[in-house]
Amino acid sequence: MIKQQVYAERTRWENRCIVALDVLMFVIGFGCFAQQAAATAQFPNILIIVADDLGWNDVGFHNSEMRTPSLDRLAQRGVEFDCHYVQPECTPTRVALLTGRYPSRFGSQAMNASNQRAIPYGTPTLASMMKTLGYATGMAGKWHLGSKPEWGPNHYGFDSSYGSLAGAVGVYDHRYRLNTPFSVTWHRDEQIINGFENGTHTTDLIAQEAVRWIRQHNGERWFFYVPFHAVHTPLVEKDPRWSDMNQHLRSTDRRLYAAAVSHMDSAIGQMLQALKSQGQLEETLVLFFSDNGAQVYHRGGVYPPPDPKLSKFSSNAPFRGSKAQLYEGGYRVPAMIHWPKELEARKVEEPVHVVDWMPTFASLLGQQFSERPEWDGRNIWPLITGELETVGERTFYFTWRHDRKWEALRQGDWKIVRRKDEEWELYNLQQDPYEEVDLAKKHPQITDKLIKVFEQERAKDPD
Repeated sequence: MIKQQVYAERTRWENRCIVALDVLMFVIGFGCFAQQAAATAQFPNILIIVADDLGWNDVGFHNSEMRTPSLDRLAQRGVEFDCHYVQPECTPTRVALLTGRYPSRFGSQAMNASNQRAIPYGTPTLASMMKTLGYATGMAGKWHLGSKPEWGPNHYGFDSSYGSLAGAVGVYDHRYRLNTPFSVTWHRDEQIINGFENGTHTTDLIAQEAVRWIRQHNGERWFFYVPFHAVHTPLVEKDPRWSDMNQHLRSTDRRLYAAAVSHMDSAIGQMLQALKSQGQLEETLVLFFSDNGAQVYHRGGVYPPPDPKLSKFSSNAPFRGSKAQLYEGGYRVPAMIHWPKELEARKVEEPVHVVDWMPTFASLLGQQFSERPEWDGRNIWPLITGELETVGERTFYFTWRHDRKWEALRQGDWKIVRRKDEEWELYNLQQDPYEEVDLAKKHPQITDKLIKVFEQERAKDPD
């Protein structure tokens, strides 16, 4: 007991030191915010919700068979993104969201799902940026950017954190893969919780934590990050409400998945209701997206049981490909932003990327820089508000896995993509959004041009 108390006190002290250093480096390295305390009063609360493995075709506003009323209302009343890119797997997308940089800029440990520390200490993050503005910062859910307590959210700008440090977990016992040293990482502020929270579903635990945060921080500006474990496998839904509302689906596997989607949607509805009841809905910017495309097939037996084998249970239709691939289905995901006080309902057709959120929020919150940040994203707020219909031709660079199993680049309407050691394919996404016709041999000059651009981006990576 004494050792545990000493360790807890030591880790709390180390955490405070690292967070202080993180904030100090952010301010010194990138400049100060002007009139921080006064400006905070006019800034919104920011709630970022990230689904796990939710496919393009797995939400009601893309597919009428799916039961997602909360998300449907957000998309209808907010700004929906027709082409929101992420990375093709969980850890890389989280890196890109929190840093505004492509995950490959940090090395191979950030390029695929990993239990290692994904980004260096002192790296400016959304959370550390919010702290410099006086925001309270917190998160609940799946971290997966380092599965040891000393690599957790509290070391990257979050005042409080709750959930799993590792990746997907058993939804009722909250353990990661049992054959790894990271099987038990459910925690609150670095302190591991071994009791598995009385067997409560992870979706409900995360919703409860988010609602508690909203209520406790009423009257101050806050940033809260909700990376759900849902709807990643394993899929287990004991509450009949979610399966009953999806009985119209013929496939047993699809029905189970849809139940998990509806469960998550209900949890999001609880957060929105809490915002409304606390009088915070108008003052809160809500951003939602999925961390990658749908998995589609699952072999089962990977996570704590029950972990059933599933086939064709999720969908990226009409796009080609799936999670862990760089065809559009692997990383073009449902997404929207909602802030009723400032944003009118509309749809953004221009392609955007998860790396855009760091520079966009920095601009929205009035951050001033003494030096240009090393971001790969850009400020897309003028697109969101409708001030601009386009920000011009953009280049998007993608690479996945430590050995670069998949590589791709989009510039304007053209895209090149390949699996490792295979020939580059070329597609015109304006004419062929579903990547059915490879034009590499028909247009070798365009292919060669894009390869050169890809190599220029590749040269910016450390390895």
